[in-house]
Amino acid sequence: MMEYLKRVALKRNPEPFTFAFAGRTPERVRELRDREFAGTMWEDTPILQMSYDDPFSVIDLVKSARVIINVAGPYMLTQGELMIDACVSMGVHYCDISGEVPWTRRLVPLHKYAMENGSFILPSSAAAGGFPDLGTFLMAKKMREDYGEDLRKVVCYCSGGGAMAGSSGGTLKTRAAMAAGGDETRKMMGDPYALGGFVSDRDRNGIKYCNIEFGTGQVATKVRAEDLDANMSKISEDKKLGLWRGPNVYSYFDTRIVRRSNMLLADLGNRPYGKSLNFLQYLGFASFFLLLCFFSGGGGGVLRRFRRYAAGS
Repeated sequence: MMEYLKRVALKRNPEPFTFAFAGRTPERVRELRDREFAGTMWEDTPILQMSYDDPFSVIDLVKSARVIINVAGPYMLTQGELMIDACVSMGVHYCDISGEVPWTRRLVPLHKYAMENGSFILPSSAAAGGFPDLGTFLMAKKMREDYGEDLRKVVCYCSGGGAMAGSSGGTLKTRAAMAAGGDETRKMMGDPYALGGFVSDRDRNGIKYCNIEFGTGQVATKVRAEDLDANMSKISEDKKLGLWRGPNVYSYFDTRIVRRSNMLLADLGNRPYGKSLNFLQYLGFASFFLLLCFFSGGGGGVLRRFRRYAAGS
């Protein structure tokens, strides 16, 4: 965050703004601030102490801010609702860079209170969740302006590489936390509609496409075949674009975020991306050879597989 402020936001933002840094251990935060901002006009940026173990420090932090940017994960292992509850109560906006379905699910009950108090609560405001959602938003806007139509199907392709594309320590801790979750956590993460966004297919009699549990009569939404995660877990070819695609680690999170946004846009303004939107996401490759290199880790095995593919086997 400090590197981004120094390199981008403080140079390009046309509007002046004030900011402070906060953390559980002020000494560590101060060390980072001095490293990044020594000799600049921001070298004396205030540092605040905040710990979830001390609710009063959370309240004091929120009172001092107009916007809280939370970059300390894994979020699902924290008591972050304390901070967001304070933000909602005081009309302060909040965003984070989470890529965790369980964390976002925990925030859903606060939605109605945030609306009442005018607080914008925006989890997943970074690459995970944020980029695909923004891309879908812009595509929906373009389709309405140029053709007067909603989106029916969106396919997102992710690509990238190099040293800067590696996972951070926080990301690895988050993945470990989700992997260590119990059965309920795994079940939630495997639900394409874990954050909402169910699209009800109806027949001419108005009956929803759903499951009715035998013996209890409980009704549950039934996942449309086109929304199943299995569609994104295979290697396949997009013949329209002429590229190969494979599983992307964030597909099983980003799809949930886009579906939730589609639901909120429908509920709050009757302007969803699409009334029957299907959104899928893949890792894109310019050629089958690059795909083999990626999934085999390089080496002679790549060439052998490529020769077999070229030979039609």
